[in-house]
Amino acid sequence: MKIILQPFNEHHLGDMLKTALSEQGQIWNSFQAAVAFAKQSGVAHLQNELQGFVNRGGYIRMVIGIDQYGTSIEALSDLLSIIGDKGEIWINHEPNKYITFHPKVYLFEAESSALLIVGSGNLTEGGLYTNDEASLVYELDLSKADDHALLDEVKEAINQWGNDDMDSVRKLDKVLLQELIELDYVRSEAKTQTEDEAEIERDRASKDRTSPVSRKHLFGRGVSRRRPTRHRTRVSRKEQAVEIEFAESEQAQGFVMTLMRTDVGTGQTTPGTSRRSPEIFVPLAARKMYPDFWGWPNSFIEDPAKPGKFDRSGVSMRIGGEVIRVNMMTWPDKHDFRLRSEALRSAGQEGDILRIEKTRNSQDFAYYVEIIPAGTSAYEYFSDLCINRTPNSQRRWGYYG
Repeated sequence: MKIILQPFNEHHLGDMLKTALSEQGQIWNSFQAAVAFAKQSGVAHLQNELQGFVNRGGYIRMVIGIDQYGTSIEALSDLLSIIGDKGEIWINHEPNKYITFHPKVYLFEAESSALLIVGSGNLTEGGLYTNDEASLVYELDLSKADDHALLDEVKEAINQWGNDDMDSVRKLDKVLLQELIELDYVRSEAKTQTEDEAEIERDRASKDRTSPVSRKHLFGRGVSRRRPTRHRTRVSRKEQAVEIEFAESEQAQGFVMTLMRTDVGTGQTTPGTSRRSPEIFVPLAARKMYPDFWGWPNSFIEDPAKPGKFDRSGVSMRIGGEVIRVNMMTWPDKHDFRLRSEALRSAGQEGDILRIEKTRNSQDFAYYVEIIPAGTSAYEYFSDLCINRTPNSQRRWGYYG
């Protein structure tokens, strides 16, 4: 067994895959992979080797996720062109927004041996080369019972992930790719890099907002999964009922969210106009998912001037070595939960990730805050944790344990 630690090893995951696909070493009969995301940048690195592999008669089977627009049109189109009828590409997508297809498994097989790579690297340039990643490499001797059993277990998992008996799995062809494009399941790489202007509309009056357009569902639910017990409770203050939904006995240590223009912008730029209040817009669904993380509702006090509006004032947060005071607020006529602080607004830029971690046994501050800039080595890691999407928006968010 070997380990690839990017960027510390001389060789990267991409180098290992290129070697295995080429004629430089062991000649493999088949190549199977299950990855969360595929980008043209990753496919391009392996394009010649993949083409040579199928030209020599090798069989390729891939199962690819399309969650959070992490897989691009260009990547799927290129893979279809390369593999053609010499293999299969499967799309695995669970419509439940709290479930992400997230494995990174690469398997090469011959008659008496196999090569298994399991780690964190997606089929993207970042995953293959530029990110901080870790992958374990197993060389299997199929004459050994334990190695053969491990191979069978991995192949069975890939078969299940790519099994169209489940509604959440579809075999990719040109027709399905066109449907995925038309119904906005996948986007071009240029489009995914551009923020959706709909986010700016979120703070307008409800009469100015339009309902999201429903789309045809190409995928249904996959394998049945055990879920934590969920229940609903109601908290009433001064005859104002607030409904909360939470996961029983679940805890969250940290929260991550992509920052939008509404979070970091100041509104009107015309001379003489007032700046918009410095507020970070946290989706209401996020507060409802883990209310204890935010101290809701026990640490909040109802605003006597606005029934139904609740505040948690002066919350201590440490950011960049400085402890600041943040006001948390929520009210019934808005569709979000807000953090008011000029320091938070000024710290990040559009597209960055806001990370808020709840401290334990700290007397100095209640939360630790960090801005993860786009383009840094940590960005993809924390981006992968943003598994939930806000309707009608490019905002993504999530929690970690």
